[in-house]
Amino acid sequence: MDLNGRFSVEGDVSDGKRMESLAYYVARQLDSLFPSDGIDPDINAITKILPTAIDRLKPILRTVRCFNKDLFHYHHSLQYSVFLYLLANEQWRNNSEHSLSDRLFLLNRALNSIDLFYSIEMPDVFFISHGLGTVLGNAKYGNRLVVFQNVTVGRVGEMKPIIGNNVVLYPGAVVTGRTVVGNNSIVSAGTILHNETVPDNTIVKITNGGQLVFKKNTRNYIDLYFDI
Repeated sequence: MDLNGRFSVEGDVSDGKRMESLAYYVARQLDSLFPSDGIDPDINAITKILPTAIDRLKPILRTVRCFNKDLFHYHHSLQYSVFLYLLANEQWRNNSEHSLSDRLFLLNRALNSIDLFYSIEMPDVFFISHGLGTVLGNAKYGNRLVVFQNVTVGRVGEMKPIIGNNVVLYPGAVVTGRTVVGNNSIVSAGTILHNETVPDNTIVKITNGGQLVFKKNTRNYIDLYFDI
């Protein structure tokens, strides 16, 4: 970790002082915006879950094309929003007391304008590209998901969307209810899908008249974002 916002996911993760320094960085932000019982308890709690969160971040750093495969840039908002989600989710998985998870979620929303609750189970590899105004709610998410800004995914009552592998949700896409988006499919900008089914290998878009148009996806869009 250094003052330029870089943390080595290999060398620094085995260095207790550097791990504590990263934990302090996060805890100081929490204490500034959402104070609780003091910064020391936060540092201790974050330090415990930090190694696992970093391990979960590694495949994302190594797969997303625009990221450095060996460095976590915690001043890089696209990476930091994912990191804060992983921290909050890791705390939620391993601790029945959720106040720290709540505050990490709020910190992520305040800093990065993304609503990704800690109990949502995201896939091993996903890429939030300019996720401002994006809400990722209750759904089943497939691996290698790409999400842009102003995207909304969420349930309606007990109906939850299912999103397959290698899916791109472009800016302004809405996926709600019992919608199913198949593998290797693209939801174009501004497209609203409610209780719809998008087959595998499909590009879906919406016309000016509000009609959905489905066409075969003949391009490997996912290769633009991931080095698989």
